[in-house]
Order: sequence, then C-alpha cells, then structure tokens
Amino acid sequence: MKKYIPLLLGIMLLSACSDMQKANNGDVKTESQQTKIASNIEKNRAKSLSDIYVPNPQVSDDTNLLKVGQKIKDEKGEITLKGKASLNKTFTIGSVEMKIKNVKLIQNSPTYSLMDYFHYYTESYEKFQFVKVEVELVNKSDEKVNFGPVSHLKTSNNEVKAFHDDFFIEYLGGEIGPNASKQGALGFIVEKTTPSLDWVELTTSDVLDSNKKVVGKAQRIKINLEK
Repeated sequence: MKKYIPLLLGIMLLSACSDMQKANNGDVKTESQQTKIASNIEKNRAKSLSDIYVPNPQVSDDTNLLKVGQKIKDEKGEITLKGKASLNKTFTIGSVEMKIKNVKLIQNSPTYSLMDYFHYYTESYEKFQFVKVEVELVNKSDEKVNFGPVSHLKTSNNEVKAFHDDFFIEYLGGEIGPNASKQGALGFIVEKTTPSLDWVELTTSDVLDSNKKVVGKAQRIKINLEK
C-alpha cells in the first residue's frame, strides 16, 4: 500500500493544478469582458472638440480665433472674431445631455473658389457674418432617441434662422443611439448685423423616442456675446 501513496499524491497534485488553471482562465475571461465593456463605453463617450476636431471644408479653422477682433487668413479666406461666449455649460433635455462649449460670431471673407457654395445661403457671399455653435450630445438612456440641438436660432436683432439654414451640415440632428453621443458644430449666416449682436437664443427640438413620443420638452437657451 505504501508504494501507491506517492502515486496518489501525484494524482491529487495534478488535479489541484488543473482546478487552479480553470479558475485562472475564468479570471482572465472576466477581466477580458470587463476590458471590452470599458472599451465600448469609451467609444460611446463624446470627446471634446479639441480631441477630435475636424476643420469644416468650407470655412477657415477658427480653433485659435480666441480674442474679439482677431483675424486668421488661410487658403479658404479670412475670418475675424466679432463676438464670443465660452460657455462650457451642460443642459439636460429629457435623456439627452447637451453641452454648449463655444458660441462665436465670425465674419467670413471666403476665397473666390468657395463663394459659389455660400451663394446658396446668402447674397452677401463675398463677406458675411455667421454664428457658430459647438455642441456635444450624449444620450443617457438605454433606448435610441431623436433630437436636434438647434431647431431655431434667434438673434438680438430679431433675426430667426431654422435648422435647415445650418451650412456646416455635420448632421448633429436626428437619431442618437442608446448611451451614444455626437459632437460637432453648426453654422448660421446672419444678415442683420447692425448693431452688433448682443445675444443669440437657441431653441432645441423636443426629445422623441422610437415611437415619436415626446420624452423631453424643447428648451430655449439665451447666450450673451462678449464683444
């Protein structure tokens, strides 16, 4: 009997090692799943405009246009900052969190090759002013929703622009998936610029669920401009 004891101990040791290996594999799998979940959450998180800023193909890059009166000139033309509001404020509309980062009033003198594009939006296509609104949208619910960050924009000179007047066309309105996000900018050409704009008022759309039911009422947001 004694001669079988080492054999039995060896079998028991191998069995214990096998059980430990299975447990470790389970831990690895759990960690892998957790990493995948965290990665998905990170992908769905709205990044700041400075993280993934993509210049508009029709307008000069205004990222470094920070002081009123400052000018930037490049191959797309010349832009001048006429007013600004560095808001960085989050508003909650239903399940949607909308962060308005910056609002800028910019004078644009496009290069000749881009004038035709702006002629569709204004007769003053050689030189005009526009309001740029930078936003981040996050749907905090587990269901898809429909939402538009700017349904209407009204200025202190009593000029009203609708969502279809947005010439940036970054498709920020519409469907937002469950726990998903969008970010970008909208641009609205304004014709009434005298006197210089003191404020703009944004009206969002309602938040609608997949059945077109209102789950969040529209908001009006007034933003004063620094001149």
